Amino acid sequence: MKKIIVLVAPGFEEIEFSAPVDILRRLELDVVTAGVLGREVEGAHGVIVRADTTLAEVDLAGADALVLPGGPGSWVMRDTPAVIAKIQEAHAAGKLVAAICAAPLALGKAGILTGKKASAYPDPSVLDELKEEGVKVMADQVTVDGNIVTANGPAAALAFGYTLGECLGKAAEVVELKKAMVYA
Repeated sequence: MKKIIVLVAPGFEEIEFSAPVDILRRLELDVVTAGVLGREVEGAHGVIVRADTTLAEVDLAGADALVLPGGPGSWVMRDTPAVIAKIQEAHAAGKLVAAICAAPLALGKAGILTGKKASAYPDPSVLDELKEEGVKVMADQVTVDGNIVTANGPAAALAFGYTLGECLGKAAEVVELKKAMVYA
C-alpha cells in the first residue's frame, strides 16, 4: 500500500487539508498526517486537528508522496528548515511532491520548482515570489510537472486530491470515486 505524508502547519487551509486526505483514504492509501510544530494544529478558520505524528518523527524512507496544504500555514512551512529538508529529500528520492494554494512557496524555496510549471494561489505576492524562483506559473487549477503536483486554492481541493490519487496509480479507482462522490 502506498504511503502519503501530509504536513499540517498552524494556519492551514482546512479544505485543502481535509479534501485530499479524505480522497486518498477513500482510495485506500495509507495517509499519515504530520504536524509541523506539534500534533495539535489549528487551521485558518479555527478547526483544530490532531495529527497522526509530528514532522520530527517523519521518516520518508517508506513514503511515496509528500503533500503540503496551503493557507497562512504555507509561510510557516516555507520558513521551517525541517520542512524544506523533507521536500528536498522527497524530491531527490523521486517521490511525488505536492502543494496547493500558497504552499508551492515552500517547494520554491526548496529549489524543486525552478524551471517547472506550477499552479498557485493567484495573489501577486505569491506569484511574484514563485517567479523569482524561476517557476512558470500556470493559470490551471491543477498542474502536474514530472513528480510535482500543484494546485491554485481551496476550490481546487477535490481536483487536487483526485489528481494525487491518479498520480499514485489509482486512476481507475478515481473514476469510480468521482461517480460515488457525485463529482462532475
